[in-house]
Amino acid sequence: MRKMSLFWVVACLMLFNAITVLATAPDVLVSHKDGVGDYLVDANGMTLYWSKLDAPGGSRCKGQCLIQWPPFYKEAILSSSPLINSNDFGTIIRSDGKKQNTFRGYPLYYYTMDQKPGDTKGQNLNNVWFVMDPGRFKVIDVEHTGWSEPKGTNK
Repeated sequence: MRKMSLFWVVACLMLFNAITVLATAPDVLVSHKDGVGDYLVDANGMTLYWSKLDAPGGSRCKGQCLIQWPPFYKEAILSSSPLINSNDFGTIIRSDGKKQNTFRGYPLYYYTMDQKPGDTKGQNLNNVWFVMDPGRFKVIDVEHTGWSEPKGTNK
């Protein structure tokens, strides 16, 4: 009987540890690809993009645009990288009433032509869409009163 109780205690502890690891897995990671550099991906490895037509805190992508560039949204974002932290992410309410996450103020999108993790087919598309490179965007702090343009985008 005592061995059976010990078995169940160990089994429960292992299950608890597995659940804890799964619950704290990052929602956004930094990936790297030669020719592209560092960029954000979701927990499944799908690339996240930004548009230089957007302004910080607002999205201009509507209608057909949203079909090709669906918004990225998670209720709460966990991240684990020296380049990003959870405070870099925010949420906006789009003109259609739906929520969309931002990174340092800029709305995040997927690209429907990216079919598998690591695809970056939307990079520099029409000189408007770019992978979200955390190194191009300054960290916004509570003292920040204005927005600066991302580095290296010809905006």
